[in-house]
This record gives sequence, structure tokens and C-alpha cells, in this order.
Amino acid sequence: MFKSVSDSAAAADGGSLALFVKRIDGQTERFVIDRSLASRGTPDYNKVSSSLRSLAGEDCGTIAAALESLLMTTLSVHPLADFIDTLKQQSR
Repeated sequence: MFKSVSDSAAAADGGSLALFVKRIDGQTERFVIDRSLASRGTPDYNKVSSSLRSLAGEDCGTIAAALESLLMTTLSVHPLADFIDTLKQQSR
């Protein structure tokens, strides 16, 4: 499903994070954890979204498992473990 983590970023909205992942099909998928000040106290807070697809609970578990395989080869400056944990929570 994924080849590597290519980049990550923190937003100036109060805490959202972005993770850019190279897919096997050559596309780059951007995942965002919404931790903005505006979303605090709403159902959207701490939810992961994707630039290429909507994420249902089952999808989140599958994506988390696929991202886990990249942990050993991803630089620690990227918040990959945080995304995996948040996706697992969202899959419940």
C-alpha cells in the first residue's frame, strides 16, 4: 500500500499535523490529524483525514497496519507513530 513517508508538517492552526506518504501506485497521500483550535470540543477534533479518500473505521485500521511497516525506515522527525495511534483509535 505504502512505500515511504516523504514529509510531514505542523499547521499554524493550533496543533494539526500532516503526513505525506508515497503510495505503491506512485501517488502521494496526505493524512491530516485535525487538532486545530477551532475543532476542539467537536467530533472532528483528533480525527485523521486523507487527501485521496474518505476514511471509515475499517479503513483506518488497515492504514494503521500498513503504516506500521514503515516505522523502522522513517526518520523520527516525522510523527508517524502519532498517526498510527490516532488511526487505531479512529478505527474503534
